[in-house]
Amino acid sequence: MSNPVSEHIITPDLTELARKTGLLVRPLDPAAIDTLFAELENDDLEERAETFDYLKHALNETRASVGAEPVYSE
Repeated sequence: MSNPVSEHIITPDLTELARKTGLLVRPLDPAAIDTLFAELENDDLEERAETFDYLKHALNETRASVGAEPVYSE
């Protein structure tokens, strides 16, 4: 059974990004996103800040690897 909400979410651009970076690009699952945010709320503030800093750095590195501008500036 397909998910009608997420069938059209993956675009050729995301598919190309996945190919170039090795990242897995999957359709969005609203229940999984709700669970993720609920779990994040359980973590302490300092850990969340460290995780966010790490993710910002990783996103900028990924974008740089495909010649895109960074999303976050230091």
